[in-house]
Amino acid sequence: MRKELMRLIEIDGELGLLGHIGALLSWDQETFMPIGAVDERSEQIALIESIAHDRAVSPEIGDLLAALGSTSASPSGSPSDDSLLDDMERAYLRVARRQYDRDTKLPADLVAELAREASLAQAAWIEARAKNDFPAFAPYLERIVELKKRQAACLTQGGQGARAARYDALLDLFEPGSTEASIAEVFGKLRGDLVALLDRIASKPPADDSFLRRPCPVSRQAAISGWLMDVMGYERGRGRLDTVAHPFTTTLGVDDVRITTRFIEDSFVSSLFSTVHETGHALYELGIAPGPAFKRTKLHDAASMAVHESQSRMWENMIGRSAAFWKGMYPRLVELASGGDARGPLEGIGLDSFLRAINKVEPSPIRTEADEVTYSLHIILRFELESDLISGRLAVNDLPEAWNAKMKELLGLSVPDDARGCLQDVHWSAGLFGYFPSYALGNLYAAQFWSAMKRDMPDLDERIESGDLGSVLGWLRAKIHRHGSSLLPTELVYRVTGSTLDPKHFVAYLDEKYSRIYAL
Repeated sequence: MRKELMRLIEIDGELGLLGHIGALLSWDQETFMPIGAVDERSEQIALIESIAHDRAVSPEIGDLLAALGSTSASPSGSPSDDSLLDDMERAYLRVARRQYDRDTKLPADLVAELAREASLAQAAWIEARAKNDFPAFAPYLERIVELKKRQAACLTQGGQGARAARYDALLDLFEPGSTEASIAEVFGKLRGDLVALLDRIASKPPADDSFLRRPCPVSRQAAISGWLMDVMGYERGRGRLDTVAHPFTTTLGVDDVRITTRFIEDSFVSSLFSTVHETGHALYELGIAPGPAFKRTKLHDAASMAVHESQSRMWENMIGRSAAFWKGMYPRLVELASGGDARGPLEGIGLDSFLRAINKVEPSPIRTEADEVTYSLHIILRFELESDLISGRLAVNDLPEAWNAKMKELLGLSVPDDARGCLQDVHWSAGLFGYFPSYALGNLYAAQFWSAMKRDMPDLDERIESGDLGSVLGWLRAKIHRHGSSLLPTELVYRVTGSTLDPKHFVAYLDEKYSRIYAL
């Protein structure tokens, strides 16, 4: 390995450590930190982000990239030559150059301010949602929106700095190469297919899911979550489960990937599927293996957030809500949910009734509780609103009204209050504008990967029914996880499936599944 590349990897490893330290501070803020500590915690996070940014934009990195082929000539003036680099080293340089180009466009004070304000805004959001008080949160959100506009303007160098391009710059942070126009085109067709399927399902009698709201003590829900983590292959020695207001997965080290869930006594399946979803994310993170030389480097990241979401959505829905999975697992679930009590929430409920209940299609105002058919409509709503916020077409104070109008348009629902409306998600308080489309794109990736898995394992349903989830995880590790960010999302989906991303796989999956469930 060339000495310049070795030095670049050394610096990148240190940046990885700083990133993990920052993630630890954020994880603690969401789980165990006392609320009174938020002001100093915001300063701690801002300081770590500043230190990391200063290191990330070091001129030494630019010189090393140039010597390795970042420009047509090395600093000494002689032509650069990367012919001695292998494929993984070239992939690493591609990712490193992309990140360096992005980082050097952002001033250090903006990076620190974004980190500080997001920390404060997240604490304000938690309180505002609990009190259903959007006006109290609005000033924090206004500050975040203005900072994200500044960030986007820097990333587009002001320029070609048309307002439309600014949202593209934020999207690109999560899904390389995506634009508002390209996503709007995909979402436009998807919206039509989903609404048509929803209309067909609405003509059928609704499934009875009332028993899913029977009380289930937190201790039993925790036992169910632990059991599912083990069944899926989550390594307890490399992570842990905690509870939060809004579940998430975070990487604090290559061998420390933590998940969170939330327990609601009269909605035990909420924590069940939350745990499955977040475990899917964690399995991806724990399976990234670009090679020992690239430990903690930028290759140890996901290909994109949509690919990340494809893993959690596949485990949650295509496996976790399937008949094959529960044919083998349902008796154990009934036992854990009852805790020895004959009045447990699933006592007397047959498998078919349970399957219909967990796959019930019914519009809900809450994204995290949405079924597979309506979920992407929730994402389309957020995609359109956050684009309007960043472009300036929508003012923060007008967000509740705009949210409620779109909820009526897309899902036919009246929003009961802001806590179950525009305050329900943590993403905007955390500054994650451009993230939401990843969820719906993740559904599309998941369905296409699922088709490829079934092609490679024709007996997939039988394997899942027998409890052989190791085959599923092994396939995902070999085909998707291990590559990390060494492949672009477009390259990954083509390599795994043999074609570019095509929404038809997701639409076909939904049509087949729900035609069977609802006898369409």
